[in-house]
Amino acid sequence: MKYLSVAVFIVLVFLAFRSNRNKDPAKQSCANDIGQLIRKDRNATPEDIAKVFVRHKIIRSESSKVGRLVMPQLMKIGLEAEDATMIMHQVRQAYAFVPESYSNK
Repeated sequence: MKYLSVAVFIVLVFLAFRSNRNKDPAKQSCANDIGQLIRKDRNATPEDIAKVFVRHKIIRSESSKVGRLVMPQLMKIGLEAEDATMIMHQVRQAYAFVPESYSNK
């Protein structure tokens, strides 16, 4: 019983840490907007998706982190797993259209 309690505690700490680590408001907002774009237009091109990344000033190296947050958004809007996976391919293709950095000029 003691080992079970310790194991449950470790799992809870791990889940709490993981939950806090994934809560970047800028990235979550970008993922939400991508989900809304897909809800409005299921045939959105990678270029359209990249415009959302640019609007939120997400750089290419961070785009994959936002991409991981998109899948739950697709499930929230009611897409089947197979359809969401196909759209995720478009999201990944959009990474190539996202700038490496943004200048302050």
